[in-house]
Amino acid sequence: MTTRRLVIFDLDETLVHATETKLSYEPDFVVEPYFVYLRPYVHELLSFTANRFDVAVWSSSSTKYVMEVTKQIFGEKYPLKFAWSVEKCVQKVDTKTNGYVYIKDLRKVQSQGYIVENITIVDDSPEKIVRQPRNHLLVKSYQGECDDVGLIAVRETLETLSLL
Repeated sequence: MTTRRLVIFDLDETLVHATETKLSYEPDFVVEPYFVYLRPYVHELLSFTANRFDVAVWSSSSTKYVMEVTKQIFGEKYPLKFAWSVEKCVQKVDTKTNGYVYIKDLRKVQSQGYIVENITIVDDSPEKIVRQPRNHLLVKSYQGECDDVGLIAVRETLETLSLL
């Protein structure tokens, strides 16, 4: 087991906003059928994080989508320990909506050599991290606003963790 802290990022509404309808400005890239908009300060956050932590992605989106988006955002510049999609989530019935919630159970990450106590997940959906809420760094959902500063607060929190 490694003692290095792992930071896991969600994609949609955390690092990017993907929509089938173009916003009032040009997207950063396209992953058919979606126009994808990077959240402001995403590259500054990733640069900071990559130098201090191990980094991974876990999204409840499809494998193809996750691979294409991570290639665009992280590329060779920010190496990932893994990029997981919906297949690694635990599907649970949501009795409120009669739909499904995809839970990210951080105990699954132990197979990658990390203890749960050394994992922080940055995600906009608290219902997806119900099994380990203390490991969750909640970020406001990003809907494509150009003036969004949510990732600045994430960096400040991660900076505190890097000093521990």
